[in-house]
Amino acid sequence: MNAAEKVVCVTGASGYVASWLVKLLLQRGYTVKATVRDPNDPKKTQHLLALEGAKERLHLLKADLLEEGCFDSIVDGCHGVFHTASPVIFSANDPQDQFLVKLVGLI
Repeated sequence: MNAAEKVVCVTGASGYVASWLVKLLLQRGYTVKATVRDPNDPKKTQHLLALEGAKERLHLLKADLLEEGCFDSIVDGCHGVFHTASPVIFSANDPQDQFLVKLVGLI
């Protein structure tokens, strides 16, 4: 199977590291399912849509890291997942509830 037939997922794709990863994967011919908070926000997605190969092989998908089961259908059929997303919470009254319990759904 060549790269063009492989589908991978990159979570948190609008972030700095992930956007470089998306660029490299597209350059190598992969089809990329890229998760972002809001695929309709050009400030967060314009740089991804401008990448070479994006029109043909980049799929921007809305995902909420803290919503259990949100990624199930997104990663279905993927040959690999690059999990670079991270929740941004500036203060946590109950860190176990706000981080650990909600992240269990990703595992």
